[in-house]
Amino acid sequence: MSFQIEDYCSKLSWYLVTIPAGSKGPTRFGWQQPEKALSDPDQARLYYEQNPNHNVGLLHGASGTCAIDIDNVEHTKIIFEHLGIDFSELMQSAPQIIGRENRGKLIFKAPPDLITHKISWPVEGDPRKTEVVFELRAGSVQDVLPPSIHPDTGRPYEWAGRSIFDGIPELPPQILTLWREWDKFRPQLMDICPWKKKAEFQPTRKPRPKSDSTSVIDAFNDAHDMHTLMVQYGYKPTSKGRYLSPNSTSGLAGVKLFDDGRAYSHHASDPFDNAHTFDAFELWLQFEHMGNVQKAVKEAAQILNVTQDEEYDLDKEAIEHGARVAKNIMSTPKIGGYSQETTELGRIPEHLLSVPGVLQDVVNYYTVSAIKPQPQFAVQCAIAFGSVAMGRRWVTDQRNFSSLYFLNIGETGSGKEHTKTVIEELLEQSGLDELIGPAGYTSSAGVLSTLTKKPTHVSVIDELGRQLKAASAKGMQHKADAITAIMECFGRQDGTLRQQGYATNTMKSADAEKLEKVVKRPSLTLVGMSTPSEFMQAIGGGDVASGLLNRFIIVKSEIGVQMSQKKRRSTISDRLATWAKDHANANEGDLDTGNSHDMPPHPLEVAFTQEAEDLLREYEQRLVNAIKKETGTGLEAMYNRSREIAMRLSLIIARSMGQDEIGSDAMQWSIDYVDHYAIQTIEMFRSNMSEGPFEAACKAVYARIEKAGLTGLTERELARSVSAFANMDRRRRADILDALQTDRGIECRNQNEGAKGRPRFAYFSPPIN
Repeated sequence: MSFQIEDYCSKLSWYLVTIPAGSKGPTRFGWQQPEKALSDPDQARLYYEQNPNHNVGLLHGASGTCAIDIDNVEHTKIIFEHLGIDFSELMQSAPQIIGRENRGKLIFKAPPDLITHKISWPVEGDPRKTEVVFELRAGSVQDVLPPSIHPDTGRPYEWAGRSIFDGIPELPPQILTLWREWDKFRPQLMDICPWKKKAEFQPTRKPRPKSDSTSVIDAFNDAHDMHTLMVQYGYKPTSKGRYLSPNSTSGLAGVKLFDDGRAYSHHASDPFDNAHTFDAFELWLQFEHMGNVQKAVKEAAQILNVTQDEEYDLDKEAIEHGARVAKNIMSTPKIGGYSQETTELGRIPEHLLSVPGVLQDVVNYYTVSAIKPQPQFAVQCAIAFGSVAMGRRWVTDQRNFSSLYFLNIGETGSGKEHTKTVIEELLEQSGLDELIGPAGYTSSAGVLSTLTKKPTHVSVIDELGRQLKAASAKGMQHKADAITAIMECFGRQDGTLRQQGYATNTMKSADAEKLEKVVKRPSLTLVGMSTPSEFMQAIGGGDVASGLLNRFIIVKSEIGVQMSQKKRRSTISDRLATWAKDHANANEGDLDTGNSHDMPPHPLEVAFTQEAEDLLREYEQRLVNAIKKETGTGLEAMYNRSREIAMRLSLIIARSMGQDEIGSDAMQWSIDYVDHYAIQTIEMFRSNMSEGPFEAACKAVYARIEKAGLTGLTERELARSVSAFANMDRRRRADILDALQTDRGIECRNQNEGAKGRPRFAYFSPPIN
């Protein structure tokens, strides 16, 4: 035995756990820690020479190994067959530890991020009881190694299959996918049980459009067999109702066809929303039309001859389809992920997840091509596209032009960068690439010189929070001047943007002439992106008071870091391309005066209807009341431009809907959109914005306590979760907690009062009565 133990350490570099005789588990305190395991061959040999009857275990996490622990071979075969995994081939691919008949453990190399999972099925004939089918073991767990003695059988564990000294194999890709996406697969593994009466997992069905006329999508689904269509597009049946996707890189059959003709795919590589089932139309839409809903609906109508009604609005059905996709992504709990009850997503009004009219095609394009869905940013992207396409050439009868500023706030890895890709691709596909501006500005002169060359353009600035932070630093006056110029440009859309004055008496005449250039009616559309932490660290009350932030429509997404989906291409819809070109080249009168920096075109005027003006009047009164309510908080300035922004937005929405006047529908949607995100932004600032390190730490600590709810947090737990608090000495920590008790009403209580054991003093908000 000593020779074999020595080989475990010397030849395989395994970490070994010592186990008392007659047991399968270690009893030594802290045995999961690598430093307490045996890894030196000489120490291992010496220990087992002194304790020859003790058992030995393999500590997986430290050894870089894992195990597939099969408790029931027949049931495991059933599961693997459904998933398209060759059970016999798997059993021959790795060393096996045999302790009992009809059981076994396969040993593989493991990536460091794996943790343990197991699947249990109800006992046949007695559903109240369950039994383990198999377990995926990794991390801080151990498995008993040969030649340890099994405490139940009294016989030694044995090696079988491939020799461990021929090399431990890597995990097969199918198993690795199953392991890492366990939360998605587990409900499916439960449903495979032949005697399970009711399926645990039923993905949400997408509602179909209701219309007085025949639905094209409904007719297409009725006319096509889902199984036949899936096979046509390369889905390979592996067992009843289960398919291997043609896009799968793991070889794992993760597509399920349900009895109602809908299917569900767990694969991120498949072009479907992984929170819902999909139907025959969705399959056809993605594989034949790359997600172009408008083309798919129109072609389906032609193929099926669904309706002869010339009044039937095919575009409307395409818009409704895209709107439902956005709604489903935002409002439905994710399988194995966050739930609606624990996020802010359910608070977003449904109608704000789509855009009225032709600009919904931008939302659809964004959704199809995004590898990380962000429906809120898709809407921002659509409005920004309309903003730049209509720049300088459209105006309301109250002299509101279309240019707007947007800010998308999302965690790193959440997919916020896709906005830049979509805007630039759509402008290029529309033949309007001249409207694409730089990725930022280094000075005020940079802002004006760009507008001189491109008086209408869009600039998408990544990490805007970082640039704001740099602008406030000493020695960065040129960046601060750039921010000032951007602020000024927002209010000069019906005026003139001029350069700062410079001494020109020593300059050449050509250089002096450049400084004298002005831009009449500048049209800058700005889209900024930032992470929450970077943005909140960069701003303070001064940025609110200065009027910088109230120029932006700020959208903070609660969809955090996401797994990537397969990157998919789409094409601009014909009507969107036509709309964009028509609006970017529109001109009042027969003669186009051009679009140079000092000679703007004559804009087309769109008047507000009386109903729209009434809505604006009501909104202005609400804003006045809100400003009075916020007076003294420093946040009242955030409402100052809401009315103006809503008016500009209503111009874009009215033209998206094809209206020649701004009606009540376009006006109401615009007010709802601006008001919803203004309120959200103010609450975000109220909770996070600070004027110094102490206030920032107070807000961060309070946010953690508030989030903990009835569980509460101890001082030690607060230090672990709030870095600013952790870096303070005990006196400063006490100051933070005292301030929060006085100002926010947090309360410290002993949760274990009246019970045995050590007291647990935790902080709560609101106080527990």
